Amino acid sequence: MSSSEIPLTIEQQFRVERACRKINECNDVEALKQLSKALIVTAARERAFSRVVMDRLKE
Repeated sequence: MSSSEIPLTIEQQFRVERACRKINECNDVEALKQLSKALIVTAARERAFSRVVMDRLKE
């Protein structure tokens, strides 16, 4: 199952929509860079958290 097939919760859908609105509203290139970096870090942390949870479930 690919990550695009995993359904988002309502809360996750709202978070995605909020982030997309923030990007659409922004005209400042530096702010967009910072937002992009923050989103990349957040996604990486969530993947790391998921990996830790899966590793613990295997124990």
